[in-house]
Amino acid sequence: MRFRLPVRQSILAAIIALVLGQAAAFAASPDPKIGAHISAQCAACHGSNGMSVDTSIPNLAGQHYVYLVTQLKAFKDRSRISPLMNELARPLTQEQIEDIAAYYDSLPIEVGKPSKSKL
Repeated sequence: MRFRLPVRQSILAAIIALVLGQAAAFAASPDPKIGAHISAQCAACHGSNGMSVDTSIPNLAGQHYVYLVTQLKAFKDRSRISPLMNELARPLTQEQIEDIAAYYDSLPIEVGKPSKSKL
């Protein structure tokens, strides 16, 4: 079956768009391993395993990816105010925010009562 030139161009354009779209989606996938590296500074407050070191600081382990991205973006653009978090989130790129969120989303949740010394 022979196609006229405009039809072949349209098919070729569609194939190229599909391939490039898939490549972009693959390249832009959040990487929890990179997020683990970036979030090393977070461990001081949020714990090395995403479980907070203090009852006044939220646990991040097992939090939903979208929630974490939303909150980090809010700290970055200062629509959510926390002086420390605003400063820590300010230099983060969108990709870094997504990697950090993917990391904490991938961590298992630990269930247990806080120690009495923290109450």
